[in-house]
Amino acid sequence: MTNTSATGGYLVPTSSAALPGGLTLNQFIHNVLVGISGLDNTLVRPSWQIEPPKYPAIDVNWMAFGINTITPDANAFVQINNDGSESFQRHEMLEIGLSFYGPELIYYSSLVRDGFQTTQNLEALRAANMGFTGVGPQQRVPDLLNERWVNRMTMSLFIRRQIQRVYPVLALVSANGTIHTVLSNGDDYNLNFLAEEEI
Repeated sequence: MTNTSATGGYLVPTSSAALPGGLTLNQFIHNVLVGISGLDNTLVRPSWQIEPPKYPAIDVNWMAFGINTITPDANAFVQINNDGSESFQRHEMLEIGLSFYGPELIYYSSLVRDGFQTTQNLEALRAANMGFTGVGPQQRVPDLLNERWVNRMTMSLFIRRQIQRVYPVLALVSANGTIHTVLSNGDDYNLNFLAEEEI
């Protein structure tokens, strides 16, 4: 059972903003990179898979991607809603590592770099409360596999993402009790009040 502010204990959000189509973050990034690169759906692959698929042939152009770091902003925004729940919002920066392979790796890494400069290519990001902030340098980092050099180009992609959550904090609409204080002249003063928590 989920706690509320009436039950005490730790709170978990009752809802979080979902990505379009119910996609996971990796699936969403995959679809964006497929669209911007023009590569086949099967040739844009998540890095570090539990069961890694076989590498494409050395003459095939393909890309791998993986989230390297997630850096949150310093302070979250918190707002109390009319129903007493608490809306939470913050931004985080995703650093996504991209690796390009194949004879045209420079072309495809440049295509992805420049594709984020086109307004229409940013529509999917905006619909998911994300925004493109930049790319790092393209670096040539070949791999030595089976005594054979495999060409590779790496690049970091930076995406800013808005996080939204709602926590079950209930509004305090009334309470009862007594406030006792001593005035500066030495007289006692009692203030009775009545309050109840909305549950």
